[in-house]
Amino acid sequence: MADEYWQGENAAAFKAILTVKKTPTDTVYFQLDDSTTIYPQNYQSGFTRMEKLFCDIVVYNHPTGRFKYTGMVNWAEPIDEGTVTADATIRGDLGLDIVDDWMTGLEDGYLTLHYNTWWGLSPVRHSFYVITGTDPADPYTLVLQQKADGDKKDEQGDALICFDVNALPDTGGEYKELTLKWTSSGGTASEKTFKFKSRE
Repeated sequence: MADEYWQGENAAAFKAILTVKKTPTDTVYFQLDDSTTIYPQNYQSGFTRMEKLFCDIVVYNHPTGRFKYTGMVNWAEPIDEGTVTADATIRGDLGLDIVDDWMTGLEDGYLTLHYNTWWGLSPVRHSFYVITGTDPADPYTLVLQQKADGDKKDEQGDALICFDVNALPDTGGEYKELTLKWTSSGGTASEKTFKFKSRE
């Protein structure tokens, strides 16, 4: 988000997808994008591990130490994390559609996808895989696979999934183009490009 978005002391209340992290001295903080950090005053005891969160937060235009802003969390939910693997033998059995909105993005080494797929009326948890090494000429080409794991196709619905892709070759502080390929719910080959910079 651009600096001009933040106005006044009480900058904004909004929903966000961010990374929860700890400093070497155990201070919990949020990474909003590749450069914006927030000190969450009421989330210092909420940390269990570095992960992606979907949260509702009030952000104040108050720098706190090394952090650009200060925040108060209204609620936060961990986002399900899929598997990143070089096992090209994995084949999905269910297509999906990626929703092209603010929740789909690549920040801080995490690829987050807002997707729509088929679910059962009593849904089973699906398995998601991002396959690396599918293009020997381009390590930043990935293939997404979904396994329904026995779930039925009763209705379509949206959900979020994220993948820690930071183990891809280091970008050296620059942005590289990352291409994600998948099969849509209608069975067609689909792809989307993202700008990827390794997590610092």
